[in-house]
Amino acid sequence: MKLAKVLGLGAVLVGLTLVPVRASAEQRHDWMLAAGEPGSYLNLDVVFGAVQAAFEQRMNIFGGANSLTLRASALAAIPFGSTQLDADMRIVILNLGASVGAQDYWINQTFDARVEPTRKLRREREAGGDFDTQQFGFFEARAGLVLPFNDHFLFNNVNAFRVMGTDKNTFDYGTGVVHDGNYLKSDFQFFIKGESFGGVGPMVQLLNFPYLGERRTQLNYGLIYISRAGMVARNDLILFQVLVNAGDSLGGYDNSDVYGLAVLRGPISFTLAYRSVISL
Repeated sequence: MKLAKVLGLGAVLVGLTLVPVRASAEQRHDWMLAAGEPGSYLNLDVVFGAVQAAFEQRMNIFGGANSLTLRASALAAIPFGSTQLDADMRIVILNLGASVGAQDYWINQTFDARVEPTRKLRREREAGGDFDTQQFGFFEARAGLVLPFNDHFLFNNVNAFRVMGTDKNTFDYGTGVVHDGNYLKSDFQFFIKGESFGGVGPMVQLLNFPYLGERRTQLNYGLIYISRAGMVARNDLILFQVLVNAGDSLGGYDNSDVYGLAVLRGPISFTLAYRSVISL
């Protein structure tokens, strides 16, 4: 039933994102890596396994040199649903933000402390219907830096601390790990970018989270690619991101049997998304 609802919503959003619009000049493919233009926008997302809609208001502040974005969004995925409110401020190269929201895990997996929550076990439990539901609120604070070296190189860093009202030892679909209700995540992205192809480059992620009474630090590495999709005349984009757990090879916590999507046979997590940006 949940799968049918998500697929139905996805079909509706695909239809809305592909509605013909007035032709416009060719958009540069790396436009999303620059500061956003002020105004009101509706973002319609089709993500692998999920759909999302968001309304956002962007405005210039402090004389127009900086920006503030307010956003309200709702997401429906196969295993969970989520609603949240965001506020993000950009001050020259510094980004600050906060979010508050609620999630409903339709396929919730909480584990006994004596059980290792491997991907194999999660697959077996989900296939056998051995799961329940869980509803909870969350709060997140963010800070990061955007450093454009020149027209072709950009460094982006986002640090986020999230507190979640989940039970201990619950699998978190956002991070791909099992933890006790909070985590610190640091993303480091280095983009090679251009007007004709967008931005692509390596990415490193640090995850720090409590599990079984102690905090673990996990290292993931991978690739991120973002570009204008060009499926409609208005602004749109496509995003692909893949992360792999490095195990203990680089000094991090070896979470290779647990990390990532249960349907995959390796410690891999990925995001594939299409967004249509509608100016209101």
